Formats: sequence, structure tokens, C-alpha cells
Amino acid sequence: MSVKGIVGKKGELFPPKKIRDMLGLKSGGEVVYRVEKSKLIVEPVPDILTAIKMPKFAKTTVKEFEKERKELAEEVIRR
Repeated sequence: MSVKGIVGKKGELFPPKKIRDMLGLKSGGEVVYRVEKSKLIVEPVPDILTAIKMPKFAKTTVKEFEKERKELAEEVIRR
């Protein structure tokens, strides 16, 4: 689905209501921005209650999770 939106004077992005509703975006909610091949990808970050209810897709230990989290944080800092 492609829909036009507006960029505000300070660079704010204003996705249309239809898109916000589809993605469950609420005022004050968090999103993750990624750039892939000159395209901006915006993904909602589910709140903790929603995340707990989501289907599990991987098995990991706390130790593995902490290692991955640390590596990702270091990668983000390097950018």
C-alpha cells in the first residue's frame, strides 16, 4: 500500500489516519526508523503487553539475549 503523507516544517512525519490505524500507531507511541535502499521504513514498537501476547518466534537464553543486545547497541553507536 502506498499513500502520500506530509513532512512538517521541523521534519515531522504525518502519516495519514488510515495508515496509523492499520499499524496501531497512537500519540506518544514509539516507532523504529530504518533506511533500506534509499527508502524510509517505519515500524511500530509494540508495548510490553502486546509484545507478551505475540507469538514466540525464537528460543534464546538470557545470556544470548544480553550478548546480542550489547552487540546491537555497539553497532548503533558506531553509526
